[in-house]
Amino acid sequence: MPDRVPLVVGVTGHRDLVPEEIPVLRKRVLEFFSELRSAFPQLPIMVMTPLAEGADRLVADVAKELGFQTVVLLPMDRHLYQADFQGDSLREFHEMMELGETIELPLVGDNSEEDITHGVARDRQYEQLGAYLAAHSHILLALWDGKLSTSKGGTGHVVQFHQHDISELIAEGQRRSPIDFAEDESDLVYHIVCSRMEEGGPIEPLVSGEAHWLTRDDVRPRSDEMPVRYLVVFQRMSEFNEDLQKPVAISDHQPLINESGEFQIDQATDIERLYQRANLLAQRYQQLVAASLKGTYVLALLAGVSFIVYADLPEIQYVEYLIYLYLMFIALVLLILLVDRRGGWHRKHLDYRSLAEALRVQFYWAIAGVQMTNPSRFSHDSFLRRQDLELGWIRNVMRFAGRHSDAASHTVNDSATNSVVKEWVGDDNSGQMYYFRKKSGERSLQGKLTSAMGTLCFVLGVSVAVALAVFHSFGQSIDKPISDVLIALMGLLPLVAIIRQQYAHRTAEHELFNQYTYMYRIFSNANRLLGNAATAEIKRDILLALGESALDEQGQWILRQRERPLSVSK
Repeated sequence: MPDRVPLVVGVTGHRDLVPEEIPVLRKRVLEFFSELRSAFPQLPIMVMTPLAEGADRLVADVAKELGFQTVVLLPMDRHLYQADFQGDSLREFHEMMELGETIELPLVGDNSEEDITHGVARDRQYEQLGAYLAAHSHILLALWDGKLSTSKGGTGHVVQFHQHDISELIAEGQRRSPIDFAEDESDLVYHIVCSRMEEGGPIEPLVSGEAHWLTRDDVRPRSDEMPVRYLVVFQRMSEFNEDLQKPVAISDHQPLINESGEFQIDQATDIERLYQRANLLAQRYQQLVAASLKGTYVLALLAGVSFIVYADLPEIQYVEYLIYLYLMFIALVLLILLVDRRGGWHRKHLDYRSLAEALRVQFYWAIAGVQMTNPSRFSHDSFLRRQDLELGWIRNVMRFAGRHSDAASHTVNDSATNSVVKEWVGDDNSGQMYYFRKKSGERSLQGKLTSAMGTLCFVLGVSVAVALAVFHSFGQSIDKPISDVLIALMGLLPLVAIIRQQYAHRTAEHELFNQYTYMYRIFSNANRLLGNAATAEIKRDILLALGESALDEQGQWILRQRERPLSVSK
């Protein structure tokens, strides 16, 4: 796996390009790649192409010239696919197959090698290719005449799937995606307009040689500049790549599964490696956020003490200097908040934790052989689908990480399924059940401590007030130094309670207890259902539902916590 997550550009286009237009089309492709490389230097560009004649090979040749990594995506085994080419075209295909790694998609449904020589069966393979290409591309580069083609797996069909997730043949009889009106990060197309030898010029009013960004935006579907909402997604990916360059100790890696089992995890290796790094980065930023929170609240407490002593104990020697300490503590609080905001510690902790948890589910699904209910859907489609465009960078990382596992033939391995049940779900002493049970207990104790501190401060504060009132009602007075201390204590105790309550609020103490308890119940129920499952197939169905529930809860969690920035209440 590369040290950085690439920006994956999928290529689709017509085979019968007009020879006279090829120079300008090549120029537009060069300009497109140059703009991407300039805008996102932290994102190495990976080109994914089926190497069909025409547009696919034109882009592949430009990618080779620029030194980009190329993935050759084939709709079927190489020896079956190459039947599409003859003579010079076949020789060129063999030469270009050496450009990079090859991904061969498996047979669809009940297709056999004999079936896919022609007809509907072969159409299904090409439609699967289009669906896979669109689903695993961050940007779809389309050399297209703009006409909606009826050809399954054709350029117009791939663009349509990329933007609307519509796939008919390979999803026949399956539940379709619900109609939605939201945008997501997976509909971005760079459209280079071209003509075709067979069909003539592009659809009006498009002109051959022009290029636009194309999205699902009904108000402004075409634009000369990449829409800002997609820039944010790629900027987040760039930040992640920068963090990936930070050194980590290999000993800190904790494998997700015992590799000595009777099955292979090669197809999920990239997922696990990215999980390990995302998990370590999440822990690193969690520690920074925790240190920042503790620092700000300790400083806030010290500032409050300084001000109370300055105001209520004027007879103490050098008390006038405490106002400077008060200002210094406030300045340090503001400095910590500024450093956190500039470093994005809080956001990165949430994002990387969500990425790690999403990759965890993706990994276990891949190992267990879990299949989506719709064959044109993939594991990344289950994470916070169309709810927060900015979080699309997480789905983009999943698209890259799952490129091998999503293309693997779904060979059922009961041993792998049982290992996933043991390692992932576990019981009260292992797996996620144990983790959530332990964390729920820890958060419960913290909640009790917060409640106890609040009660204690309240009781002590009321006791001091009652004592002062009793002495006053009997006409007795307390020595001024003592009364000043008691009055200062009345101001200090509520401050301590409030700061503790604010700290508990900012660390989501109560919400985390609820989340851990909820997740423990989910995994407990899954453990019970898995224990009663009669077959491995039923177990995989349970694991699919469990993963979707976990991803949904993690997605909702990050949306709630992003509204809880590191700050100190007035």
